[in-house]
Amino acid sequence: MTPMTSMTQQIRQPNVNGTNGIFNDDFSRRYDAYNSRLAVFGDNLYSLTGLLLAVLPDDANVLCIGAGTGKEMLNLAEAHPGWHFTGVDPSPDMLRVCGEKLRQAGISARCTLINGVIDDVPAGENYHAVICMLVTHFIVEPARQEIYRQMAARLKQGGKLVIAEIAADMAADDFKQQLLSWTAMHEVASQTTHDPEEIRAQFNQKLRILPPAETELLMVKAGFNQPYHFFQALLIHAWIATK
Repeated sequence: MTPMTSMTQQIRQPNVNGTNGIFNDDFSRRYDAYNSRLAVFGDNLYSLTGLLLAVLPDDANVLCIGAGTGKEMLNLAEAHPGWHFTGVDPSPDMLRVCGEKLRQAGISARCTLINGVIDDVPAGENYHAVICMLVTHFIVEPARQEIYRQMAARLKQGGKLVIAEIAADMAADDFKQQLLSWTAMHEVASQTTHDPEEIRAQFNQKLRILPPAETELLMVKAGFNQPYHFFQALLIHAWIATK
């Protein structure tokens, strides 16, 4: 297990190949405000994640990919005072916010923050769990399959992967209705009106939206067992899988 006796922010130029450059300053500033308006979804997702990961050891080492402003680290650290966390994110702005929240919560001594991507996390099977919330849909090929392989490579045998992403079969007959529902949700979160076709275009241009079955196949190819699909809220899906 990697020792973590104090919170460390390793600020270096991140390797953001495959992310479409979406993790910019403006995105970081709007992130928490947007998500706060969708708390009913997020609270459920994080509560279920904590429930499913409760089987981890009392001294578990947890890696959070795309740590953002620290939501999952804060939730899990409160419930599990013996767990240690490594959070990695390509946005230094998000990590600054995350670091301040960790200090305010009094859990800095159990956390390490890395400005970068998973390639910047020291290699080795050091972690009991890897959590990746609403990140992988930003990753384009060929990096999409590789990120699952890299997550598996950093997990101990029997370790858990929890992943959530925007997923949908955009060719399905009912996708138009799914898109209308997603647009309504996005309008609540952003407090502005949106054209569903513009959102569809963003899915095609900025994101890599896969059908849920394809995401599950990527995890299996990376060395995980058949994932358990434990959560869905509109187009947000989440799975847990074991290495």
